[in-house]
Amino acid sequence: MPLLRIKHYSWIRILVVAVIIGIVAALTSIIFDIALLTYMRYVLGGIVGYKPPIPELGELEENFKPIRNWYLIPVMVAIGGFISGLIAYSLAPEAEGDGTDTAIAAFHRFNGIIRRRVPVIKLVSNIFTIGSGGSAGREGPMAQIGAGIGSAVADFLHLGTRIRRIALAAGMGAGLGTIFKAPLGGALFGAEALYKRDFETEALVPAIIASVVGYSIFGFFTGYRHVIPIPSVIFSSPLELVFYAVLGIVAGIFGILYAKSFYFIQNLFKEFKLPKYIKPALGGLLTGSIGLLFPQILEVGYGWITTFIHGKYPLMYLGTWVFSESWYVISLTLLVLAVLKILATSLTVGSGGSGGVFAPGLFIGASIGASLGIAFTNLFPTLISNPDSFIISMVVIGMMAFFGGVSKSPIAVIVMVSEMTGSYELLAPSMLATTLAYLITGKHTIYSEQVPLREDSPAHVYDYIVLRKVRVKDVMRKDIPVLSPETSPSEALSIMALHTLRGLPVVKDSKVVGMVSYEDLKIKVDPDDMDRIKVGDVMTKKLVVTYPDETVYDAFNRMLEYDVAQLPVIDRDSGKFIGLITRKDVRRAYDVLLSRQMK
Repeated sequence: MPLLRIKHYSWIRILVVAVIIGIVAALTSIIFDIALLTYMRYVLGGIVGYKPPIPELGELEENFKPIRNWYLIPVMVAIGGFISGLIAYSLAPEAEGDGTDTAIAAFHRFNGIIRRRVPVIKLVSNIFTIGSGGSAGREGPMAQIGAGIGSAVADFLHLGTRIRRIALAAGMGAGLGTIFKAPLGGALFGAEALYKRDFETEALVPAIIASVVGYSIFGFFTGYRHVIPIPSVIFSSPLELVFYAVLGIVAGIFGILYAKSFYFIQNLFKEFKLPKYIKPALGGLLTGSIGLLFPQILEVGYGWITTFIHGKYPLMYLGTWVFSESWYVISLTLLVLAVLKILATSLTVGSGGSGGVFAPGLFIGASIGASLGIAFTNLFPTLISNPDSFIISMVVIGMMAFFGGVSKSPIAVIVMVSEMTGSYELLAPSMLATTLAYLITGKHTIYSEQVPLREDSPAHVYDYIVLRKVRVKDVMRKDIPVLSPETSPSEALSIMALHTLRGLPVVKDSKVVGMVSYEDLKIKVDPDDMDRIKVGDVMTKKLVVTYPDETVYDAFNRMLEYDVAQLPVIDRDSGKFIGLITRKDVRRAYDVLLSRQMK
């Protein structure tokens, strides 16, 4: 068990590291918060004349004054993108884009190392991106800044690679928990966001300590109120679970759109033959052009979430706010805002601008929730006892479901949004909606550097060093069915399903000539051709194999290196196929050896 293995480290050393990370994360968050608000007031408020709503309870009408110089919005967002790109690409290229994904990559692939200049460059470049109106969040950058702090603290104390990685994950959690004022949710995110279906359990305790310390100091200076305060809400009717389930499904579909749009636009900008620091300016110009008609998609968007919660849904016409009395116009407008926020965030961050995708995700989820909440209360008035409370609940659960699903961090996001809003009474429906969104999004994630499980991460390859004691021949499966190059794809799929395997060797004259996976057959083969073509037409001919006398550790390393789930086992002398070893077999052997050691 991972938590048991932490006994090999000094608890005092880990506690000291966590406390230092929390203190530095808090001080950095305070500087970031003050500098960002000051710059935003000067640029958006002073030059453009646009004052986004403040996420506070109270009267909101004063936020809907006409925007004085609304035509300057694209110009200012473009300038902010240019300055951000110039700073990042000149001094620390890894500070561009979303910070969380970069921190995840550092954990898995770069031994937990983040250059010491990165947190400072990330902070400054992010201020110019968001403060000028770019559609991005503070939380992704704070995750990278916190991770950089953790990495720097570990280096300063001359700690090893393993504790540096733990410190990095703890720093991610502290950065998020501090800026979100959500210490438990932030800590969970630091441990959960590294994987699609797993937790970095060793980082959880130091992440909690660092996050609590950071939150306590940050809250002392800025106040301990919720980031997005809401009126009191309660879940009171089981019938409403149907509506929350629909919300989860819709949020999952939008999550797929978010991930696909973001990486499509990111790849598109990579193809542009322009200087790298010009690309964020172009992304900012396009974002600002959207903001001419829909300023709600600019900056972080927390104030607009609070505005939706209070039942205000303004439209913009030449710098002047107007309100519609038609519920279906309002509902449709909110869905349009969700789509435009996806586009604006993809343009701002995907172009190389420095900013996070977390806060925009909350805005998108809130817009979807408000849209469906308004529609459901008007279409099914007899099934909803308290319409106002129901719409607020839909907004909050929409945030959880949307980003919990697309970030592959459902538990952390549920807890985090609950802390941000104080909506703990909504845990039951939020669990339903977020789980459905998580299932709907499937393999799609907004964080491309995530790996499925701990064993898929190079960071944990040394956990399996005990497997050097075991040979492939002792673990491999010998009773494996094989396919002929003449086998039809439909028959191959049936054999895989019968033996619960994701791939099978293709053998001719007792020798392996290829491998075919479930994904090969489902993606490469048209359903109408399942019985017309042969496995030999779609199989992978570039083989990665292992041998019976190799160690399981070496075979597992090869699986990670070539990103395959199984390896055919070949006799060294004859070249004949004699068995198959899968990642499940490796994990099974590891668990057996570990249990023996712990007796």
